[in-house]
Amino acid sequence: MRAIRNLGAAVAESARRPDPTLVLSQDLGEVRRARSFVRQHCNAMGFDAEACDAAILLTSEAVTNAFIHGRSEARIRITAAAGRLYVEVADDNSRHPQRLDQDADALDGRGIAIVQHLASRWGVRDDPYGKTVWFEVAARSRPGA
Repeated sequence: MRAIRNLGAAVAESARRPDPTLVLSQDLGEVRRARSFVRQHCNAMGFDAEACDAAILLTSEAVTNAFIHGRSEARIRITAAAGRLYVEVADDNSRHPQRLDQDADALDGRGIAIVQHLASRWGVRDDPYGKTVWFEVAARSRPGA
């Protein structure tokens, strides 16, 4: 009977946690959905606002790049461990992002610089279907979370 209660509690806790994956169709309007997805996970995991804001901005950059340069849907996966938030954004293009020379008048080309500034670590992993850009953000738990 005790095992059934423990299993029931585990199932109930799992049902309260949001799904850590999201697939977005190739549409720049979906970037908003990606930001909302990361915000929801940050809040559910009890991370501080600064880490959540950084993760949301970095996700927005990575998803936008997946749509524009990867020319495919974007697949997001988010996980957390003590003191860190880990986000992956995958697309169907195997070409890795490259840092561009900064042009002060340009409207784009700053994504990698932003990632390098805000992420604790980041990288690119080759996958059979394309690539996954990943990043970690150092995070603290909110008091009372």
